[in-house]
Amino acid sequence: MSYSLAFSQAIMTVLFVADKVEQGFYDFVPTKELSAALNIPRPTAVKILGNLSSAGLIETREGAKGGVRLAVAADDVTMLDVFNAIETGKPMFRHDFELRVTGEKPTRAQGAVLTILTEAETAMQERLAQTTIANLIVILNE
Repeated sequence: MSYSLAFSQAIMTVLFVADKVEQGFYDFVPTKELSAALNIPRPTAVKILGNLSSAGLIETREGAKGGVRLAVAADDVTMLDVFNAIETGKPMFRHDFELRVTGEKPTRAQGAVLTILTEAETAMQERLAQTTIANLIVILNE
C-alpha cells in the first residue's frame, strides 16, 4: 500500500517553486536548480513537471530565463490537486483479486474490508483537499 515517491516529490516541487517565486528569487524557477536542490533526478523532475503542467498547476517557459512557476495562485492549489496530477486515478488499496474460497462469509468479509479501505482513502483525500500550497508556505515561514 503506497503511492509513488513522485507524489511526495511533486509536493516538494510545487512548494519549492511557489516559495522561490513568492520570495522574488525568480519569475520562473530553472528546472536544473529545482532538480539539484530537491535531489530529484532530472528525468524524474521532467516527468513530474509534465504531469503538473498537464493538470494546469504549473506553467513552463523555455530559454535563458525559463523554468517553471505556478499557473494558479498557491491558495488555489491543494495537496489533492497535486496528488491527482501525479497518481492519476490509482487507488491507494488494491482490491482487484478473487478469493478461491466462496460463500456468504468470505463475500461479506471482502465487502467489509473494501468498505473500510474506501473510507480510509476518502478520508485521506479529504484531508489533502484541506491543505493548500499557501498553507504549507505559511508553515515554512513560521
